[in-house]
Amino acid sequence: MPVASKSPPLATTLAVTASMLLALSIQGCAWMRAKQADDAEAAAARSQESAARAEEAANKAMESSAEAMKAADRAAAAVKEATKEMDRVSEHLEQMEREREAEDTDDEESDAALPHTSVKPTDHKDTSIGGPATKASPVP
Repeated sequence: MPVASKSPPLATTLAVTASMLLALSIQGCAWMRAKQADDAEAAAARSQESAARAEEAANKAMESSAEAMKAADRAAAAVKEATKEMDRVSEHLEQMEREREAEDTDDEESDAALPHTSVKPTDHKDTSIGGPATKASPVP
């Protein structure tokens, strides 16, 4: 090294400067790695919080779904009960109709058993003055 031989203090200064730069760059890399690690930890914490919120929302959705299923079961039971009631009312109406038809049939049979008499309406004669009734009576 020609420069190192001519000026020893310059070589020492360069060596010290290089050592300092190397130490600073190593320390800078370590600082960057520590910052990246801190950022990664913060991101992991945010992700964990987000996962906890998502799990809570999923649990609420499951509870709501279970409640909806219970409501649907209650509605289905109500429909089944209403169907039974409609069937009962329908049967009652059909029974009433059969009874009415039976009564009508009995009335028709009893009407057929009665003798039919033909009653003719009587002729009402005009009794006014000068009418047929006055002509038939003798005059004294």
